[in-house]
Amino acid sequence: MIIESCLICKFHEIREEEKEKMSHCGREHCWARYSKCVTKKALDMFLRHEALTQGRDFSALGHIKPRE
Repeated sequence: MIIESCLICKFHEIREEEKEKMSHCGREHCWARYSKCVTKKALDMFLRHEALTQGRDFSALGHIKPRE
């Protein structure tokens, strides 16, 4: 699988694994789907989407129940 968001990265390489083209991260020396960069991009996209659907900023502290 070629990851579209990786195509603009200077470290991105396309390699073939079992007759399938896949994104590879040259910086982290691993398949891009396992890289920290893709993980961070996915988290950023998720949090932006959540903020838009909730109409407010996300705060992890808002989900903590007070201890009694």
